[in-house]
Amino acid sequence: MRALEVRAPAVAEIPGHRLGDTTPYLLPYADELVLFLCRFERGTRVRVALPESASADERALLRRALAAWSGAGLGLSLHEVGEGEPAEIQLRIGDAVRGFAAQTAAECGLAGVVASDERLPARLLGAQIVLRREDLDVRGHAVALSPEELLGSALHELGHALGFQGHARRGASVMVRNVEAVRRIGRRLLAGEPFADATLAALYRSPSGAVVGRMRLPAGRSQPIDRLVAIGAARGFRGPSVRVGDRGARISWWDDQGQHLAVHVPELEAVLADPRRLRLEPGPHAAAWLRAGRERARPHR
Repeated sequence: MRALEVRAPAVAEIPGHRLGDTTPYLLPYADELVLFLCRFERGTRVRVALPESASADERALLRRALAAWSGAGLGLSLHEVGEGEPAEIQLRIGDAVRGFAAQTAAECGLAGVVASDERLPARLLGAQIVLRREDLDVRGHAVALSPEELLGSALHELGHALGFQGHARRGASVMVRNVEAVRRIGRRLLAGEPFADATLAALYRSPSGAVVGRMRLPAGRSQPIDRLVAIGAARGFRGPSVRVGDRGARISWWDDQGQHLAVHVPELEAVLADPRRLRLEPGPHAAAWLRAGRERARPHR
């Protein structure tokens, strides 16, 4: 992140940030893998829909999480919206799954695929968060989360929804993977202590779309994305957008029929370590458009 700190000196002014630990968003295009950051624009009023099934106590905890991030100095605010109203962040509560206290998928939209001045035209479009009010013990029995656990989990997942993917390896950030550390942050917030996070503050002092890495790819490796970029531009498809998780990534378009065209990137950690391991796996609708494009490109005999 040193090059980013040179381009965005305000990032370097934040002590203790772990922005370098983020899993970046990525775009394989023209035989290059571009790694970049993505966030909401500063000044955004981010609308958040709380789970319909949440109890009064759970809603109170979630509102504390929204207020904490709104006051964390990121330059944006999180506001609860009513049932059925449009929202950038959708929260819901799901069943307990061992090893997963919650899950978040944050979608980054691109207005173009060519980076200029070390920046892509990128911004967060929205996110979906699935929280769980219970965890499973070693015997598979459901165990209710304590208030500090649920609050810490909500803070952590909202951090993902605001653009930080992956986990901080160490430090005081709520974005660490350590469950006990996240629980302690929830406990301190419940006790009335102020909340701040240097890692998210560093993200929000960086330009959205800031390029943090470029990796050359083997010739032809990005071809499915290259072709879908061209098809999408010619047909007026919505996209591309990028979603990044712990294990993989997804680049998406939506065609004029509303069908989802997705290209999956498995084994993301291995790809970031060695871009030669990049594999692009088109979903069924994307594969159909790619086949149709090949057929149209064949010369008539």
